[in-house]
Amino acid sequence: MLLKSPDRLITQQTLLAQVWGPHHGGDTAYLRLYIGQLRKKLEQDPARPRHFITEPGMGYRVVPVPAQ
Repeated sequence: MLLKSPDRLITQQTLLAQVWGPHHGGDTAYLRLYIGQLRKKLEQDPARPRHFITEPGMGYRVVPVPAQ
C-alpha cells in the first residue's frame, strides 16, 4: 500500500485497516514492528531511514529511490 502511493502520507489507521482488517484499527504496535522489519531489510541504515519515513502520530510514507 505504501509503495502504491509514493511520497504520500498513509495514516496508521488506514494501513491497519487495509492490511489487517478494520478490527485492527488500534493495533499500532503491529505496524511499528512491521515497519521496523522493513527498514532492517531495505534501508541502508535502518536507524536513519531515508525511504520508510515515520510521520509521528500520523502515519508513514515511502520516499522512492531516485531513478538513475
